[in-house]
Amino acid sequence: MTPRSPIPRFFWLLFLLVPLGVRAQELPPTVVSSKLTLNLAMEILLTHNPTILRERENVAIARAGVVEARLRPNPQFELVSESYPLFESNPGPFFDRNEVIVRVGQPLEIAGKRRKRTRVAEQDVAVAESLLQDTIRQLKLELKIRYYRVVLAKAQSELAREVLTQFDEIIRLNQVRYEKGEVSGLDLARVQTERLRFFNDVVAAELQLQNAKTALLELLGAADLSAPFDVAETLAFRPLAARLETLEQDALVTRSDLEARRGLVEREQRQVVSEKSQAVPNVTPFFGYKRNLVDNTVTFGVNIGLPFFNRNQGGVARAAARVEQARYEQQRTELAVRSEVRQAYQAVQAEERRVRALESTFVARARQARDIAQAAYRLGALDLIAFLDAERAYRETLRGYYQALNDHQVAIFLVEAAVGKEF
Repeated sequence: MTPRSPIPRFFWLLFLLVPLGVRAQELPPTVVSSKLTLNLAMEILLTHNPTILRERENVAIARAGVVEARLRPNPQFELVSESYPLFESNPGPFFDRNEVIVRVGQPLEIAGKRRKRTRVAEQDVAVAESLLQDTIRQLKLELKIRYYRVVLAKAQSELAREVLTQFDEIIRLNQVRYEKGEVSGLDLARVQTERLRFFNDVVAAELQLQNAKTALLELLGAADLSAPFDVAETLAFRPLAARLETLEQDALVTRSDLEARRGLVEREQRQVVSEKSQAVPNVTPFFGYKRNLVDNTVTFGVNIGLPFFNRNQGGVARAAARVEQARYEQQRTELAVRSEVRQAYQAVQAEERRVRALESTFVARARQARDIAQAAYRLGALDLIAFLDAERAYRETLRGYYQALNDHQVAIFLVEAAVGKEF
């Protein structure tokens, strides 16, 4: 019996391994810790965010351009048959009655064309890497904003539950008083009806918290947008200790989008040099064999174009214009960066004044008024309307304070993104 060839088995094995190799490139699903810190969220973002993964492929594409730019032209092969008397009545054997020419040539790029276009491709890689870093900068800012939306929603939810719990105690107190005949049924009904407003606050705060968590999980690339987790950070006042002039100077050095604009200027300048080299024609030396009926001979020579008319004037002019465009875009980006830093810094200063005012005056007074109102109402020395007014004022003041803390922290994040580095 003839032994079975191992070739089909080899192809079956290759067929099975190809899908495995494809699956090996796929990332594992995003796993979010039950206690999510901001630093851990940053790590997950850099590893699993689809936008960052897409931009990294642009770097791979640019590196492929370097590989392509370094390649030499392919050699040329030419086979020519001539002088066969096809239209004669008896042309005879084809290989005995024709001339055969076989030539092989290798185009030679002169004037440093390959080196110059490789430098352009290498600069494309640098620009792609800078643009990747700029994408990461923007997504980090978005992550911080979404993360602190969860922190804010959590604080607002806890506040709403605290107010509702305290109000339920007041309802139980009025129930006892009603049973003892100390308050009327109308007062009890008014208190029970007022609970609906505080209950609606709890429902709205919980919805806001759930939506904020979903938005954060979506940015992290999580497959399960309902994965349970809790944030570790809390709202706190952290003043920004930095001078505007220093921040502007740092931004002009560290901003990745500005670095990309500078890289584009360099890239277009290299392209001008490469375009000028295209004016010099390539040289193609060739060597071959010629059979002229009965004689066998050698043929060789050089093929070179004559740059009488086309010296790539249009390509050089376009490249020079793109250099000027890139410079103007760099200037525009520098102005935009300075403006962005200044506006973000001014927003931080404004938010700091608001937080300090709330901390030093309004929050303490609202809490004190609420505590006094609760104690007085329990003793029967304060009517229901005054108590409800104090409770609402406390709730609104705390909600505004939490929002101010969040806005101040977001303003600092905006400064970090505008400068291009984290403090």
